[in-house]
Amino acid sequence: MRASLPILLGAVLTAWTACAGGRVAAAPPPGAVAQDLPELVQAASLIVVGRVVEIRPGRRAGSGEGRLQFNDVHISVERRLKGDHLGIVIVEQVAPAGPMVSSEVGPPYTPGERDVLFLRQGEGSRHVVLPQGRYRLEGGIVHPIGPGSVADSVRGVDESRFIRGIEAVARGKAQ
Repeated sequence: MRASLPILLGAVLTAWTACAGGRVAAAPPPGAVAQDLPELVQAASLIVVGRVVEIRPGRRAGSGEGRLQFNDVHISVERRLKGDHLGIVIVEQVAPAGPMVSSEVGPPYTPGERDVLFLRQGEGSRHVVLPQGRYRLEGGIVHPIGPGSVADSVRGVDESRFIRGIEAVARGKAQ
């Protein structure tokens, strides 16, 4: 029994982590972190240039101190770079629970901000941003939101060059 206790504890923790309020979360796992722009483009099922138009409280998962509140961030699609065209994309983000922001979640979105988003399908009609998948566009320049090798390679790049590069990779043409 003593030898099986760590296995049992591991199984319980795994099951608890996989559940959200007594049900299994429907969102697929995020996968590996991309090492370059072509990998990031390939990993995303949808890539858009869009503007934040609204932020609403979204679903809740878990219970007690482990409960998470999500925000549904409504993005008006200005330009689709990969995937099915949508007029509005709903991006799910864990709501900040105070002044701390993790690199996995990133800073909260603000209405009016304009971003390039690399997305995967989330729960229901929502989408989730991939690791290294959020790039703010300000003054014609790319500003990565979060660390990583892709972020480092495009920081300060002209937005039109960045977008053309994404489109070329999405079409199967090397940059």
